[in-house]
Amino acid sequence: MNLKDFEYVKAIAHYKHFRKAADACFVSQPTLSGQVKKLENELGVTLFDRSTKQVTLTVKGARLLTQIEIILEQTQILKELAATSNEPLQGKLTIGIIPTIAPYLLPTLLTSMKAAFIDSQFSFIEMQTATILEALNSGQLDFAILADVPELKNYHTVNLYKEDFLVAVSHDNTLSKHKKVSLSDLQDCSLLMLSDGHCFKDQAQKFCFSAGVDVSNQYQGNSLETLLALVAMDDGITFVPKLACTERIGIDYLPIFPNQQRNVVFACRKHYPHLSGVEQLGEWLSAHPNLKAKLTKKIN
Repeated sequence: MNLKDFEYVKAIAHYKHFRKAADACFVSQPTLSGQVKKLENELGVTLFDRSTKQVTLTVKGARLLTQIEIILEQTQILKELAATSNEPLQGKLTIGIIPTIAPYLLPTLLTSMKAAFIDSQFSFIEMQTATILEALNSGQLDFAILADVPELKNYHTVNLYKEDFLVAVSHDNTLSKHKKVSLSDLQDCSLLMLSDGHCFKDQAQKFCFSAGVDVSNQYQGNSLETLLALVAMDDGITFVPKLACTERIGIDYLPIFPNQQRNVVFACRKHYPHLSGVEQLGEWLSAHPNLKAKLTKKIN
C-alpha cells in the first residue's frame, strides 16, 4: 500500500475509465490496473465495479475514497509545510489574474515589480475566478490577484487595495451633466455587463438588483474595453473599476452614491510554502505610489 496506489484510485474514480486514469497518471494501463488490484487484495475489498463500460465505485469503495482523498490532501499539506521558508519569493512564479484587473494593474506595476523582486520570474495568466480557484488547488498557479469573493474563505488572502466602481456614460448621455449618480438614476438606462463567470459582473449585478436596475442583454462578452466602446457610441452605460477609468474620447466617468467598491486581494492555498513572500509582495504592491495615485485620482 502506497500513496501512488491512492492516486490511481482517485484518478479512476474521477475519470470512470482505467485507460484515461492511467494517461492522467502517466503510467501504462496494465501498471495502474495491477496496482489497484493489489491494493484491493490487501484491503480485502472491491473498490470498483468493472462489469459495465463505465467504471464505478462500489459502496465500500466510495466510503474508502473519502479517506483516501483526506490522506492525499494531508500528505500535500505536510510537503508544503516542510518546504515553508521565510525567504522571499524566488524562481518562476505563475500568477492568475482576472481580466477586469490585468490590463489596468500590470502596466502600472510590472516593470518596478520585476526590479524590486529580481530573484523572481513572474508569469501572469488571465483567468476568470472559478478557473483561478481550480488552478490554485491543482498547483498550476502559485497565487492570484482577484476581487474578494465568499469562495476565498478557504484560501489565504492578503488585502491589496479597495477600488471604487464608477459609471461610464457617453458625453451625449443626459447623465453626463451630473457630478455623481445614484443607482436609482440608472433605472431607465441600458446597462451593459460582461458575461457570466466574471466576478465583476456578479458584484455589479448584486447592487443593481437591490436598486431595481435592469441589465441589458445587448452585449455579453469578456471585454470591458468593448463595453466602453459601446458606451462611447451612446449605446448604453456600464460600471467601470477605478483603475480602468483612463481618459477616453466621448466618455465621462461618474461617481456612484452611495459609493460601491470591490476589495482586491492576493490569494493562495492556505499551506502555500512561501506565505511570507506573498505577504511581502502584497505589502509592496499596496504601498506602491503609482497605484495609490490612480486609486485616489479625481475623475473628471
